[in-house]
Amino acid sequence: MQYDHERPRTALLAGGTGGLGAGVVEVLLDRGERVCVPYRTEANAERLRSAHGEAIRGGNLRLSQCDVSDRDQVAALLDVLGADWGPLWLACSLAGGWAGSVPVAEMDDFSLLDRMLTSNLRTAAVVAAEGLRHMGDYGGRVIVTGSRPVLRAVAGQAAYSAAKAGVLSLTATLAVELRGTGRTANAIVPATVDTPANRGAMPDAHHERWVPPRAVGKVIAWLTGADSWPVSGAVIPVYGDS
Repeated sequence: MQYDHERPRTALLAGGTGGLGAGVVEVLLDRGERVCVPYRTEANAERLRSAHGEAIRGGNLRLSQCDVSDRDQVAALLDVLGADWGPLWLACSLAGGWAGSVPVAEMDDFSLLDRMLTSNLRTAAVVAAEGLRHMGDYGGRVIVTGSRPVLRAVAGQAAYSAAKAGVLSLTATLAVELRGTGRTANAIVPATVDTPANRGAMPDAHHERWVPPRAVGKVIAWLTGADSWPVSGAVIPVYGDS
């Protein structure tokens, strides 16, 4: 069953202030969507303000202070967004965090696991749940972010990988629950994205093999379209040549 409606459509892009998120914001704006990006600190939002002043003034980009791990805050944000822009079409979570760890047998402090679950799995679940509650009868899209270490295990990343594995399980469950509703749920799985932060951390790597943020954005943009309606529950690798 295909659902779509005329642009501009309303998109919530959690994690849109990051290096990957900035490229996705550009692609969605280029496609004529209205994009709302939650942020936690003013510093996180400043780069988007500087880059997209015209879109902000034109009412196509909104930056809203919000902790996307907090269900009440996300619900309140989407209530306002729905009143101003209409029902949500895209609920996308790029939010997350990475931290290395130690072998599981050597774990003494499990606070890292709690942090990884909150920043990766809880944010995805909150964005998906509240996003679905704020979608209209015509359908919508949920897109979340997995990680390659879930599919190719890496020693010393148990906390991070466990949280991201939960994101993929969430996606599979949502796809079953959303059958016949005109809504889909999919997960993208980037490898190393070509962001300034990653280049700074790995200056000697083969940057030409990494995936540019806009390329990831184009994959997400396709998943938001009417033609993507048969695809739900997919785990989509976006590895480039890395």
